[in-house]
Amino acid sequence: MNIIDFHQAANKQNKQPKTFEITDEILQQMLDDYRDYEDEPETAYDYLELADSADTKSEAKRFVKKALELEPDNVDALVMMAQLSTTSVETLLKKYKKIIDDAKKQMTANGFFDKKNIGAFWDIFETRPYMRARYEYISLLTDCSMMSKAMTECEDMLKLCENDNLGVRYKLMHIYAYFEDEEKAIKLFKKFEEEESAMFLLPLSALYYKLGKLKKSLDYLKKLDQKNRDTYEFFACVSGGDMDGLISNLSPYGYQADSIEELTQAMSENIHFYSPMMSYFDWGLSKLM
Repeated sequence: MNIIDFHQAANKQNKQPKTFEITDEILQQMLDDYRDYEDEPETAYDYLELADSADTKSEAKRFVKKALELEPDNVDALVMMAQLSTTSVETLLKKYKKIIDDAKKQMTANGFFDKKNIGAFWDIFETRPYMRARYEYISLLTDCSMMSKAMTECEDMLKLCENDNLGVRYKLMHIYAYFEDEEKAIKLFKKFEEEESAMFLLPLSALYYKLGKLKKSLDYLKKLDQKNRDTYEFFACVSGGDMDGLISNLSPYGYQADSIEELTQAMSENIHFYSPMMSYFDWGLSKLM
């Protein structure tokens, strides 16, 4: 029985503990003390959680500084501080690169870059902050249209983590489609056992449209339509310019597979690729109809 149940039961029976009377004020104070004890940050990641939910940038920075006081080399904290304190994307790219390079030196010294670990990153807990930092770096590179650099980063990350727990393969597939590299795109598709997700099928269909191979483009579009029940609605929104309707499907907590959320996520994360391709969506909609 917790303290609230105890208090309710005692009132119901018109009884109180013999040693003292639990008034509403005492109960509230006990609950406040309990919450204060439970919520007191103890680790760097406790402070990073507080920073992530902070109402203002200054408050977030204050929590990140606390995290760095506890762990000056915490990669996640360094990345968050870089994001909070940098206004220029070019400067942020440099900061990301330094954080990544410094982390790699430290991890190499600790043996994480030994041959036996290559391919198993992320399975090793200590490698995760480094991999998260590299993922942020790739995202910023693509936002800046530095596609060749982003491609190299993605390919290297897939060597480090063959299971690809962060979904780097999806960014890489869109980059190959951006460069119209059919050979590398199909090789990547086969490497992941021809995974029939929107993150693969949509860029492949768009790639073949760009190459003028409309039959192959339609083949992948049909596969997508069979797998994802919302494909027609998605194409109708894009073709009709209803971007607000699509954005409303986005969630900060991820997306549901085989839904319009997944299609919208694929587009929003790779807008550099899809924004010039409105004719593809018009064509695709006509075929889906």
